[in-house]
Amino acid sequence: MLQEIAEQPAALEKTIREERVKVLRLGAFLKERDVDLIVLVARGSSDNAALFGRYLLEITTGIPVSLAAPSVHTIYNAKMKLARALVIGVSQSGEGKDINRVLENARDCGACTVGITNEAASSMTKIVDETLLMHGGRERSVAATKTYTGQMLLFYMLASALADGNAAPAYEAIPEHAARSLEQSETIRALVERYVFMENCVVVGRGLIYANAYEMALKLMETCYVVAERFSSADFLHGPLAMVERHFPVFLFAPPGAMLTSVKELIERLRELRADTLVITSDEEAARACSRAIQMPGEIDEFLAPIPYIIPGQLFAALLADAKGLDPDAPRSLSKVTRTL
Repeated sequence: MLQEIAEQPAALEKTIREERVKVLRLGAFLKERDVDLIVLVARGSSDNAALFGRYLLEITTGIPVSLAAPSVHTIYNAKMKLARALVIGVSQSGEGKDINRVLENARDCGACTVGITNEAASSMTKIVDETLLMHGGRERSVAATKTYTGQMLLFYMLASALADGNAAPAYEAIPEHAARSLEQSETIRALVERYVFMENCVVVGRGLIYANAYEMALKLMETCYVVAERFSSADFLHGPLAMVERHFPVFLFAPPGAMLTSVKELIERLRELRADTLVITSDEEAARACSRAIQMPGEIDEFLAPIPYIIPGQLFAALLADAKGLDPDAPRSLSKVTRTL
């Protein structure tokens, strides 16, 4: 897992280089087709990447985006009106039976279908109209890291191809930002010792970074066996705040931008409750207000933050698992490919 985390900058760089022309061609085709709905279908870490994709695509293109409920297709056999829709399946392996069934059904219902996968010869690639590939090589650890960020990057590239004017961020800087995030490894190694006996926690993010709260929580659950709930900073105040007591661990993503103020308001409330707070941020005020902080470079703006900001979360989970004497590459009861319907 640690090796694959370290491979991410190179994998992201290669994905940009290998997929740029294809994504631009796909964007031109979809604009000509006048797509007015995008549906994303995924499970696990891929579903978290899709959640990020939803925020990014809606903000940059203005096209409504829905996260599909696979059982609507696989169990209820619903027929959808998708003649002007783009349906994107997101799967590391390309072998998820439910994801592929949704793509088949969507195509039968008139949708244009795209697969985002790490496996060029997978079943998914034979179903969809176009395939976008991650170029990080085979992922051996059960816990997804480089495929999660690879999926996110492909959403950046697709958003850029679909957006008009300057709406989409310049994603070319992301591999370098990711490389700088890896420099936090030793800082995080020292931090995790405090959390070796943690059994429960909450992970918080909002807006474009919201999906990272889901992804870091998933990594803590599957590699460290910690019960990790995830919330937006807004939703957390609508009830879940009641479970916080003295020393309760809360992890927060607080990049610069539109959502920083609301996250800082939550941090202040957590300080009043004497929670144990760890924030990933470039904001010095937010860092000082928390029990501990992972300080990020200030030049990473809100739109480019999701990929470099999840890398400290990945490192935290992998290093905490190691400190607990667990093997993050082979979590109990899990396999790399899950085939559900």
